[in-house]
Amino acid sequence: MYKRILAAIDWTASTEAVLEQTRHLASLTGATVIVLHVRATDFPSLPSILGTLASQALAGEPAASDANTVARRMVDDAVAVLSTAGVHAEGLLLESTPGYTPRAVLDQARELDVDLIVLGSRQHSRPSALFRSNVADEVCRHTKCPVLIVP
Repeated sequence: MYKRILAAIDWTASTEAVLEQTRHLASLTGATVIVLHVRATDFPSLPSILGTLASQALAGEPAASDANTVARRMVDDAVAVLSTAGVHAEGLLLESTPGYTPRAVLDQARELDVDLIVLGSRQHSRPSALFRSNVADEVCRHTKCPVLIVP
């Protein structure tokens, strides 16, 4: 059924669940997983930095000095989690301008000819939701393949 699954991660609270759902589906179908993180070039993601710093501290490694290194480490860690579970996984790190993340996910899904996109939902407060959409909403609106949104 699925041959290629794109798992878009942002290292928020839903990332672990995104990876777990992706692992489960890939294990059932034998799909290859492409783990994608799109990093805004104007500033590093605070959850990304904190998560990686904590991981490095637990492993006794020196702290990464730049946002790109932190983002690369996140993707590599996610690929390692999936690979350890027996799933063939590859990592992909992209940089974009703020607001371009949905387009970057959609472009990669099309270029890689994926059968499914798995991503987390980021809940905005009610006033915020009136003025902007989230990545999951935009991807769902414009994709040509199925999307699994993980809470």
